[in-house]
Amino acid sequence: MQVASVLPVCGDFQNVRVLGHCPARTNRPAEVFHMWVNVEEITDTDFAFEREETAKLSDLLLQIDTDPYADAGYPAFETAVAGLLDDGRIPQRFKEFCDEAREWPKSEHPVITLKGCPIDPDLPYLDFSDPVVDKRRRKKTYVSEAFLLVYALLMKQEPIGYANVNDGDVFQDIHPWDRLAHTQSQKALADIGFHKDLANHFVRPDWVNLLGLRQSAETFVSTSYTRNIDVLDDLSESQREVLSEPNFYTPFDDLTVAGNNVQLGEAEKHPVLGGASEYDIRVFENRTIGLTPDAQQAVYALVKLLHRHKRRFRILPGFFLGEANNESIHCKEIIYTPSTEALQHRWLQKTVNVADSQQHAHHFVPGRDRIVNG
Repeated sequence: MQVASVLPVCGDFQNVRVLGHCPARTNRPAEVFHMWVNVEEITDTDFAFEREETAKLSDLLLQIDTDPYADAGYPAFETAVAGLLDDGRIPQRFKEFCDEAREWPKSEHPVITLKGCPIDPDLPYLDFSDPVVDKRRRKKTYVSEAFLLVYALLMKQEPIGYANVNDGDVFQDIHPWDRLAHTQSQKALADIGFHKDLANHFVRPDWVNLLGLRQSAETFVSTSYTRNIDVLDDLSESQREVLSEPNFYTPFDDLTVAGNNVQLGEAEKHPVLGGASEYDIRVFENRTIGLTPDAQQAVYALVKLLHRHKRRFRILPGFFLGEANNESIHCKEIIYTPSTEALQHRWLQKTVNVADSQQHAHHFVPGRDRIVNG
């Protein structure tokens, strides 16, 4: 695994491996987020498209003009994308990689990274006051959406949406939104603590896939992740016992509550360890609380281990990170940004995916396959 120091040149600090506020560049407090010494990021990936492969695949996906955001538009979009796989027009080398990657043990290799992925050649700058609606109105090509679906189909994953998240869009945007800028959600401007996606929702995804669309070269925002097995190995037996009891509470995530299309009531108490797999860790840093003193101390210990074992990956345009949601946990860390505006325009696209949508069909909105009623 290759790692590299990630250092913006900051005046007299150019020889120090530090990311953070640079007094020579700005004195605006809003641009000061964190400072870490010896920050390193993972720079290699599991697969890299050759330039010619990217160009050909991009041209192919540009031909899909079915709008996945239109009313009842997603099924037709999926049919169009699936047809490309049936026609054998997806790069063979990528198909072979996915065949191999599907067999990797998820507990040992829960994160898959790619680079050189096709994205739309012309991306609008979205309105900070309502980026979701603005995206639907102004994004007229669907290369990124089609690639996320190609990957899911090749990996035998089924994307789903949630009625309370972007009104049920299967393709979600990790893009700041002014009214949710200070939440712990995909619309946040600031850091997001370590979390399993939808940690206490009644339908929890098996995989979370992220594709980079826009991030300025000067902005260093990492999607950091930790393998659950590394944390479990370091927990004591007594800590495991405490974390396995249903003495924890995690409120529904901010975006699910803000969507407000479906009233969900109070989230249930839950254990932190166990659930979807023997490696499952259900926690959201700074949101999950222990309901007894021992339980709260166990949360503190767990979060400390998540940070001790984390690996950082910067999802630049055309970079991709796919994570097994039951075998790994991720967070968002803002290491350096030259301006708040640069953060406002950072844009990743995301799908959440399950192994078998029929297992969750009783939770779907009537008449809308793949859309969870909540």
